[in-house]
Amino acid sequence: MPYSSIHIRPRRVAFFAPSSPLESEKLDAGLKIIEKKTPWLKIINDTFTDQTEGMPSLPYLAGKDQLQADKFTNLLLNTSIDIVWCLRGGYGSLRWLNMVPWDRIGHEAPVLIGFSDVSFLHSALSQQGHLSIHGPLISTLPITTESAKKALWTCLDQGKFPSLSGTILSPGKAKGPLIGGNLTCITHLIGTAYEPKWDGAILLIEDHNEALYRLDRMLTQLLLTGKLSRLAGIAVGRLHGSEKPEKLLQTLLQDRLNSLGVPIITDLPVGHIPDNYPLLIGGYYELDGDKGLLKPMTGLPGLQRP
Repeated sequence: MPYSSIHIRPRRVAFFAPSSPLESEKLDAGLKIIEKKTPWLKIINDTFTDQTEGMPSLPYLAGKDQLQADKFTNLLLNTSIDIVWCLRGGYGSLRWLNMVPWDRIGHEAPVLIGFSDVSFLHSALSQQGHLSIHGPLISTLPITTESAKKALWTCLDQGKFPSLSGTILSPGKAKGPLIGGNLTCITHLIGTAYEPKWDGAILLIEDHNEALYRLDRMLTQLLLTGKLSRLAGIAVGRLHGSEKPEKLLQTLLQDRLNSLGVPIITDLPVGHIPDNYPLLIGGYYELDGDKGLLKPMTGLPGLQRP
């Protein structure tokens, strides 16, 4: 999808490390992909020096909490930026969620891209009515498949999102706003001001390197809260990386989720895998449990070309 017109303003992109520290080698590789494949994206901030000041004492964090919150706030208040693209996941953004003045973030705010720990930020933004993109981090672009990257370029250039195909777990059809992301993150938001708006929504879940019993425990906790009974449907991405037989995963999902009586699709190409396709958190989707499809009903107006 070439960027062919000099009359169309390029997308202006700022980078941010919301969670764990930078991994320079992976980030360099991701930046090279952007420079080569998307000349219509214009990087407007210094990726690395901006992230190294005020380092915290805990080694798994990218920055001190208040500094992280201030940086993120300043990025979202900057209307000259179109996209805030997260550099990597890990852990950390949950610590400073309540330090961001969410009510000050206007509807002209840039679009956030990321997944994994970024799910905390997706949920907080969605609470305020903002759309965001669940998609590859800069650090995961080097392992993202060409087809998934192509879908992402279309999102960023035209505001259009792909339909995704999965495995039918429970039939039926549902429509509603897409919420969720990483299962561990969503579970840890229960009881906070930033937990998703469950009523009539389609819940996306994915996770990485979690033992089968831990997945069971998280799903069971969500069931016990009563939150899942308020959903219109469930879209399950990849629960990848813990060497679980696929049959056991399906058994677990059937055991924990089938009683809800809502359409459920599993094994969607979303999550900690190379085939990590973009989805619009807060956007309206149709979940077709009869055909195994998750289809967008809306795009991202702020990124649609005139």
